Parts: sequence; C-alpha cells; structure tokens
Amino acid sequence: MKKRIVSLLLALVMVLSLVPTTVWAAENHDGQVRVIVENTTYTAADAPWTGTLVDKWVDLKSDSTMMSCVVDILATVGYEAVGAEKNYISSIRKIGEKEGLGEHDGGSGSGWMGTLNDWFTSEGFANYTVANGKLKSGDEIAVQHTCNLGADIGG
Repeated sequence: MKKRIVSLLLALVMVLSLVPTTVWAAENHDGQVRVIVENTTYTAADAPWTGTLVDKWVDLKSDSTMMSCVVDILATVGYEAVGAEKNYISSIRKIGEKEGLGEHDGGSGSGWMGTLNDWFTSEGFANYTVANGKLKSGDEIAVQHTCNLGADIGG
C-alpha cells in the first residue's frame, strides 16, 4: 500500500512538472525608496486634490533624508512641500501657486503626517537619513493629510 501511494505521488509530481509556469521578474528597487503622497481625508468640494498625488520610487543618495525624498518626488509631478526647508510640511501645492492643501484646511486638527514603513515617525523627516541608517533602500515613506490629528489615518 505504501509503495502504491509513493508511486502515485511521484506520478503526480511528474505530471505537474510538465505544466508550464510563468516566472514574474520582480522589479529591482535597490538604492531606492518608495514615496506616497495622498489625501484621503479632506474631500470637500474645495479640496485642491484628493486621492494619491504621487506613488513613485526615488533614488537614494548619501545625503538623502525622508524630507529630501518627499521634496524630490513632488517636484517630478510639479508640486512642492511648503515648509520643508524647516523640516515641517505646512502645505503641498502646485509649483508657482499660492494655495495648496495645508494645515487647518480640514479643521483645527488637520495637517500633514508621515510614516516610514507604516510607522508614524517620532522625529522630523530630516532626522531619518541614509547617513545615520534610519533610511534604507526599500523603505516606504507615506505622507498623508489628516483632519483629526492622525486618528483618521491610523495614528
């Protein structure tokens, strides 16, 4: 009986080995981080934009920070992070425009918050750097608009 079961299993393996399979090549993102900027909370009619503004991979440099990655990727789609030079995003707007989506647009508890690999950062974005090892290849940076001090985006 055992020989019969083993024989059947071997026959099954042989048959299955003849079935063609497709190998999907994984995208190579060595030396890059993924940056996502989105607004899923302030959906009023006067919102400058809703949904995902950008979801792209950006190349890391030796002096990259979370903030520089966000600034770099926003520039590729014609947007800027107001206040980034002070390590605080007060608004995200189209380059050359005065208004964008900013703090207090969705109420007194609204503004921009960020995560690194799905964890809300406990320091400013400029403190997460390649140089200090807090920012690494393959990391995911998400910048999200909140209307309720982060409670509406999982904070």
